[in-house]
Amino acid sequence: MVVHTWGFVQSRPGSPWVKVELRAEPGAVFRVSGLPYAAALSSFARIRSALQSMDVRWPGKALTLHVHPALRAGEINELDVPVALALLAIRKNLGPRSLSGLVSTGMLGLDGETRLPQTPSIQGFRLPPPPQGIVRAMGPPDSFPAQTPFPVQEGRRLSELLGLLKRPPPHFHPLNASTAPPTEGGWAHIEGEGKAKTWLCIGAKFRLHAMLVGPPGVGKSSLVRAAHALLPSGSSEPTPFLAPHPAGGVGGLLGSLRRGEAVPGAWAQADRGMLFLDEFSEWTRPARESLRHIMDTGSLQLHRAEGSAHWASDPWIVAAMNLCACGQHPERCACDPAEKRRHRRKISAPLLERFPIQLDMGGNDPSECPKAWEACKAWVQDARVPPGTWTEEAMQLANTMEKRAMMSKRVHHHLRTLAAGHAQWKDREHVLIDDVQAAFDVLWMNRSGW
Repeated sequence: MVVHTWGFVQSRPGSPWVKVELRAEPGAVFRVSGLPYAAALSSFARIRSALQSMDVRWPGKALTLHVHPALRAGEINELDVPVALALLAIRKNLGPRSLSGLVSTGMLGLDGETRLPQTPSIQGFRLPPPPQGIVRAMGPPDSFPAQTPFPVQEGRRLSELLGLLKRPPPHFHPLNASTAPPTEGGWAHIEGEGKAKTWLCIGAKFRLHAMLVGPPGVGKSSLVRAAHALLPSGSSEPTPFLAPHPAGGVGGLLGSLRRGEAVPGAWAQADRGMLFLDEFSEWTRPARESLRHIMDTGSLQLHRAEGSAHWASDPWIVAAMNLCACGQHPERCACDPAEKRRHRRKISAPLLERFPIQLDMGGNDPSECPKAWEACKAWVQDARVPPGTWTEEAMQLANTMEKRAMMSKRVHHHLRTLAAGHAQWKDREHVLIDDVQAAFDVLWMNRSGW
């Protein structure tokens, strides 16, 4: 008799899915394949004691345990639960078929308690695709990442997991936060806002972070969700789209450690996709300011007493916020000048510099995007580089703007990148004065007066 199941080894972030096979036949020999013999004997000693605590006798047969891929000595500890369930199937305590679509994990105590062993390696944010056929997962609390694509059932004892396994799997609706709502036709249903659409195309092509500012109801969120569809997808998987709520704070935005396990935040999960931060001014200041480092480096190293984690991610970050605390149109604003200043000071100057594209959406731009939606998508996904030559007049204007506005080196770089992107949008071979002026216009929040 051969029982097939799956194990999950979180200390192997690159390949956590492990095939577990246990063969029982007449005899009294114990063989292993794919793991050290001494480590397997230690695991079987824990499993034997856990089964005895459930009044389950050890099968008096020759056993052959095979795992693939091969494991090191410390990694077998996380497979106590799947091996124990396989032994229960051999003892006829459950059907072998119920294990073929199950992935489980956990180390067993001598009394049958399940727990997660402390491992020197911490699981990263990206969960590799699971093997075909897995429909459910089981283990101790917090044993599987949040993005596990099937139902996860938790139990603190082996007997609890056995009871859950004898029931039908729970109904599962995958919460695919990495997929934006359908955007058929793009932003054709949004009237006007030609300038915002143009610069969102440029931002999508060159991964230039954008800030949209304006009163409610002018289409900021709708434009952003449509702009997500401009991003190219490098595989059959949908391009990630995450729009976390401000209540998530720093942990929800960047990530955290939970019982030694690295839990990725929205920034890490949105790699190569879009991270939309709506109501940006309502995020806590530590959460907002924490973006400064990762927007520059694309990397985050998190160190805590219970462990450490490292994530690398490159999302296109788009934020949206109101002009003032009351959120009304400027003509109906009820805020006094002091309240406006307090509201705007929530976004620090160093943070604003990380958003090259700053769009003032007042809802009074009747112009349409000069390119149709499909043409916008084709332009964004075109691999051609922007023009590298500037006319003498354009270069002089850029130098003058940089001196008069007292731009930092970062904003100076943004101005030239935006001007070159605008020139390519206009299908020009050189950067002209109009391109420099257009780029300067969308850097308005970095100038005095904001």
